Amino acid sequence: VGGLGCGTGGGAGRLAPVVAEVIAVDREASMLDASKKRLKEFDNIRFLRGDLMDLPLEAGSIDAAVMMLVLHHLSEPARALSEAAKALRPGGVMLVVDMVAHDRETYRQTMGHEHLGFQEEEMRTMGHDVGFDRITWRRLRPMATGKGPGLFAAAFFKGG
Repeated sequence: VGGLGCGTGGGAGRLAPVVAEVIAVDREASMLDASKKRLKEFDNIRFLRGDLMDLPLEAGSIDAAVMMLVLHHLSEPARALSEAAKALRPGGVMLVVDMVAHDRETYRQTMGHEHLGFQEEEMRTMGHDVGFDRITWRRLRPMATGKGPGLFAAAFFKGG
């Protein structure tokens, strides 16, 4: 499973106990260092420095991919989805969790967001345009203590 835009490794740490191998990819060396330190107990995580716009993964080399709160940081989210689609084997699936569209313009300056979330139709169009056959999208229930924008989960399926 590719942990794309792995950050400090939260997702990779949850995946490692239940999959054969996690390939944790991030463009920032500092994030990979933090991830390695946090996840040192696991021997089935491989760390790769790379840009999601030009993934350091061979075509058809992963069964699944996960992008957790990553797309809104990218200038070209469709390109990242396309790169992930190439890396997936036929029959593979990618899970994207990100923010629903919102109006918190300050997030651009304070947190470096390139996009203020995504609408369902926007995600479906991007997914179909880059070659995914089927896309499911669900808005996630808000956490009682959550103060940020709502989240969605979208699954992108690559035909076999």
